[in-house]
Amino acid sequence: MKLKSAVAAIAMAAALSLSSLALADITGKVSIDGKPPKAADIDMSGVKECAAQHPDPVPDPTVVADDKGNLANVIVAIKKDEGKDLPGEAPKEPAVLDQKGCMYEPHVLPMMAGQDFVVKNQDDFLHNVHSLSTINPAFNFGQPTKDEGKKIEPMKAAEYFRVKCDVHPWMSAYVAVFEHPFFAVSKEDGTYKIPTAGLPDGDYTLTFWHEKYASDADNLPTEKITVKGGKAEAPEHKFKAEAAMAEPAKGAAGQAVLAADTKPAPACPACAVPKLEKVAQASK
Repeated sequence: MKLKSAVAAIAMAAALSLSSLALADITGKVSIDGKPPKAADIDMSGVKECAAQHPDPVPDPTVVADDKGNLANVIVAIKKDEGKDLPGEAPKEPAVLDQKGCMYEPHVLPMMAGQDFVVKNQDDFLHNVHSLSTINPAFNFGQPTKDEGKKIEPMKAAEYFRVKCDVHPWMSAYVAVFEHPFFAVSKEDGTYKIPTAGLPDGDYTLTFWHEKYASDADNLPTEKITVKGGKAEAPEHKFKAEAAMAEPAKGAAGQAVLAADTKPAPACPACAVPKLEKVAQASK
């Protein structure tokens, strides 16, 4: 009887230990301090194939915030210099950028250097996938119809860059490449969760990237955290609403122009299709 009790106690302790490990994360929240800007609706009326898929208006995804100011699509990560030599292999599953209803999904896509990278097209008509990377391998190709996955050369180094569609100029996504696995994207309620498996306890710095409020990769806002027992709760990070008032230079689609946007576009033979320029003009 005593032996059974001892075995049960050991099993319970092991279960509690595993449960504790499963909950070992860096958690926090991102919000806007002030009134969030109202998202404008995207005008797809010039391209009937796109408009037909959206009976309701599609809001611009640049700033996704609720009425409480909780902010989505913020990439939160351990600072590059602190995380570069930390343990962690690239995930076995690929990072996937999809195209559906003339929109990129997800709007922001973090991944690890060396991770497989796949681009899909769920629409049965032409999209063009054009990266504006400056450090990592650039790509610029057409996907003329449904495609369950075109494999891209893996990214090699830490960088934030934009991906756009030269056919539908409102289509824009952002890719963030890290040299460690300790990153996450804030959800619609502003919360995020960074898994800490393999992360040593200690003091770290979190960086916060957002295409509108903080897109300068060399000067990102930060919060200090202390990881203990694999866990840490970060202070709520707040972006000033007025920070969005200082408008950066704009591209044709009304998106912020990053430094990489000025790089000459690589040749794209697959994009040389009849009426491509007219379609792009009509969708503006």
